[in-house]
Amino acid sequence: MALPEKNLRCQVRGRITVKIYPGDRVKVADRMVEELLPRDNLLSRPQVANVSRVLVVMALKEPDLDFLLLDKFLLACELEGIEPIIVINKLDLAPEFPEENQKKLEAYHQAGYDLHLISVKTKDNLKVVLEYFQEGISVLAGPSGVGKSALLNELLPEAELHTGEVSKKLGRGTHTTRKVNLLRAGKEGWVADTPGFTSLDITGIEPVDLRFYFPEFDDLTPRCKFSANCVHIHEPGCAVRKALKSDEIAEHRYQSYLHFYKILEQEWENKYD
Repeated sequence: MALPEKNLRCQVRGRITVKIYPGDRVKVADRMVEELLPRDNLLSRPQVANVSRVLVVMALKEPDLDFLLLDKFLLACELEGIEPIIVINKLDLAPEFPEENQKKLEAYHQAGYDLHLISVKTKDNLKVVLEYFQEGISVLAGPSGVGKSALLNELLPEAELHTGEVSKKLGRGTHTTRKVNLLRAGKEGWVADTPGFTSLDITGIEPVDLRFYFPEFDDLTPRCKFSANCVHIHEPGCAVRKALKSDEIAEHRYQSYLHFYKILEQEWENKYD
């Protein structure tokens, strides 16, 4: 669908009772929204509709890279059926990045995720991010202080977004984006700048289905002794746990899986209490 040539401030017709979100496609007449068109998808947090991809932006340092939080973002994308792209900013701080964490990052590439290391400060590898912006709606998501607004200011200077520094006391960023901003990026693309946040809703599926949202398990699950029902925790003959012992699967990714499984298990138990 072609993008509008100009921005219009419109009112929503009273008969439309559902909430309209950034990214929604609508029919407009005389500056009135007359109809909400069917959505391809809807992110619940950040609330953006018809998303083509999510660029999960984290930082190597300042704030320290939180791998569990990164895994939450990836899982949230997987649950929505939206492709996540991992963008790690502050490559200029790589000398301070522990070797152990470098190995953890490699696990995402091995699992099949697109992963890019960039530096807004030194402008390294920014063009690869700009390429994602050329069509559809791209969402930038990630915690505060990792450089999302600074990245957009560099790639879309007309945006003039506010940026903030990392709090030395809290060890995390201060919130600079207060609402979802949908920014034009070329003739065929939009970018959604979203508020920083540290909690994601990863509930809503049965615990047994969590295994399908960790791509590194895909080729291993059919090799499990009880592949139809193996949740890769305690079953004998589990190919995933065997791969874990031989370092074919990253320990931190498996620990994230166990963490999310317990959350879903508790939710499922409470649902039927």
